[in-house]
Parts: sequence; structure tokens; C-alpha cells
Amino acid sequence: MNYIILVTIIVYIGMVFFSKYRTPIAFMGSGLLLILGTMTGSYDVNAAFAKFPSEIVILIIVLSLFTKIFEDLGLIDYIGHTFIKSYKEKKAVLLATIIVVMYICSLFMNNLTVVLLFTYMLLYIAVEYRLPIIPLFVSVVIASNIGGAPLPWSDTPAVVITLYSDFGLLDFLDKMFIPCAVFTVLLCIYTYVWCKRSGAKHNRYLPFREKPDIDWKKVIPMIVLFALYIASVSAGPFYNISIAYVSLVFGSIGLIMHKESPIDTLNNLSILDSLCFIIALFLIGGVLEYTGVLSQIAQYIISLTNQNSYLIMLAILFMAFIIATFLSAGPAAATLIPICLNLSPLVENKLIFAALALGILAGSSMLPWSATGGPILFGEVNRFLSEVKVGKENESRIREIYNLKSYIAFSIPFSLIILFTSAIYLLVYLRIVS
Repeated sequence: MNYIILVTIIVYIGMVFFSKYRTPIAFMGSGLLLILGTMTGSYDVNAAFAKFPSEIVILIIVLSLFTKIFEDLGLIDYIGHTFIKSYKEKKAVLLATIIVVMYICSLFMNNLTVVLLFTYMLLYIAVEYRLPIIPLFVSVVIASNIGGAPLPWSDTPAVVITLYSDFGLLDFLDKMFIPCAVFTVLLCIYTYVWCKRSGAKHNRYLPFREKPDIDWKKVIPMIVLFALYIASVSAGPFYNISIAYVSLVFGSIGLIMHKESPIDTLNNLSILDSLCFIIALFLIGGVLEYTGVLSQIAQYIISLTNQNSYLIMLAILFMAFIIATFLSAGPAAATLIPICLNLSPLVENKLIFAALALGILAGSSMLPWSATGGPILFGEVNRFLSEVKVGKENESRIREIYNLKSYIAFSIPFSLIILFTSAIYLLVYLRIVS
């Protein structure tokens, strides 16, 4: 058991200090853990390997496919041109609008979808308005995480909580919607302050010299297909239909409807690095879950609460935060849901599940790999730089997103704001209903 913890710690230290090689380090760590498990027989390796995120992989491929199709049809450029023309010099309004749009879209779409759809366009806007890269794009990831929390179909942890507990739609609306709306407003203010501190000045570089031509006869059917796909992905888990099955059906229809060659379209999807990194993280999370390391730690912490409802709720909040920070939202939800179900009678009004959801939200916003949106963002930035010539100065600014120190300088303070605001909110709520 100790060697599993040791290898995991070494892997995460390696990813932090050698972020350029985060994918091979994560791959090596997951492979070593599975090999050591096989040799020692200390846990069910097949069960851990079953955490291979096949659904997520297929979802990412199909979402990136639709993103590519929308790019080919000119829709992404059209939206970017509309943004740039509409806001002109109103930088503060533009920043707030971007964050709010990310939040609203994530209420109805997985955060992977939102990050994939908007990153390319927002890179153009960042160049056009010379916006600071770190606050703009880290706030996009955080806003998509916030939008994935307050509704039962918005993101994977919310779906898991809904399916395996009695925490339903009314509970999400009652206990999650208001704090998430408040976090969105705070994020707008926080991002604006960061941008203002940077002293960035408007330096006009208009990537869309003319309004992009759009063949709406081709675009509208694809938008309708995409809307049906998102609705089906959101509803599928509630009918025990895998999002992978739904994705395969709609992805094939999209390829058939698109004018370009399916082979060329698929070969132009530059998401392999992101997929590899996400796969490795899920496998590491699976090993820790099936060895019982996470459950043992959680049970020990819960034993220290002496069945005090306030302490139990805070323990779940902070454990969800820690697990989601280092192992992403999926392992956090999978590990703590059984514990929450057992402890739910001790905490009134189902607040223990709200604590779980809010802890996951705070943790998933901490590091670039804490949520799947982070690796996807990196992949899209890399694709943008390989396809668009923006000059050395702008390229250097954009590459700042890969600087882990700069990333966490923005993300960690706001994640802690979410965490401690959530703690105060939950304590006050429990006090009122008790």
C-alpha cells in the first residue's frame, strides 16, 4: 500500500515541476502502478484498469469533431467576429460576458464541450484586445466548472450524485444554484481586477478583416444536430444509456452531413495529447480507488468528527476538495458517494451532497489537470499556435498558459474563495434548517 502512495506522490511532483512532460510522466506513473499491482496482487488490477475512461474518450473525440465541423463551416469565426465588433473598447463588459456565457453554456453542456467550442475563438479575441492570457483562459475553465455544478445533468459529478442518491433537481436548484451564481459574479470581478493589474493595453490586431461568409443552409442543420446531441448526452445517463453510444450515433451523422472527407476531418483532430493525459489520470485514480487508499483516509477523517453534523459536512467538503484537486472530479465523486449515503441521516436536508458537489467544484478549479477542461484547453491552444500566425510577441503571450506557476497564481486563490465561501454557506444553511 505504501508503494502506491509513494509512486503517486512522485508522479504528481513530477507533473508539477516538469509540466512540459506531464503526459509521459502521468503515463509512466499509471503504468508502474498497474504493473506493481499485478506483481504484488495487492488489489484487483482489472477493476482498476476498468477505470479506463472509454466514455470520456469517445465524448471528447465526437465533441472535437463537431468543433472541427463548425470551424470548417465558418461558424467559429463568425461568432468571434461578432464578439469583436460588438464590444469594441468595452473590455470589462467583454470579460464579464465571456465568463457569463461560459457559465450559462455549461449549465446545459459538459464543460468539455464548452472549452472545445470557445477556446479557438477566444484566442482570437485575446489577440485582438491584447487581453492577459492567464486570467482570461483560466477563468474560462473555472466558469465552465461552476456551470457544471448547479444542475443534475450539467457535468459528470452532478450526474453521479443524482443517480446514486436522492439529491434531485429541486435540491440542486435549492442548494447549488445561488452559490454558483454568486461564484460567477465573483469570478467576473476577480478576473477584471487581474486584467486591470496587468496593465494590458488595446493593440488592434483584427483576425477577421471582413465578416466571415456563412452558408446558413449548411450551418443550421448542423447546429440542430449538435443541440440534439447535447440534449441526448445530458439525458442518456438517466435512462442508463451510455454517452458513448449516443456520441457514436451523432458523430457518424455529423460526418455524413459534413461536406469534407470523413477521413480528412478525423485526421485533423489534434486532441491526442489531451486524451492521453486524461486517460493516465483516470487510471491513477482507479488504482487509488480500488486499493482502498482514498476510502481509508476518508473513513479515518470522518471518525474524528464524533458524528457532529457540522464537522461531518465540512469533512466531506474538504475531502472532496483535496481528492478533486489531485485526481479530478470523477474519483472524488466515486470515492465519497458511498460515504455520503451512509452519513446522510446525520446531516439534515441532504446538505452532505451539496458539500460533496461544492468541494468537487472548488478542487476541480485548482490545477490545470483537476478538471478535464484544462488538458483540453492546452490542446486547443497548441492547435491554434500551429495553425494561426500571430507574431512572436503574441505567441509568447499565449504560451504563458503552459506556465504552471502563472496558472496556479490565478486559480488557487479563487478556488480557495470558492472553498471557504462554500463552508460558510453550508454552515449557515445547516444552522437555519436545524
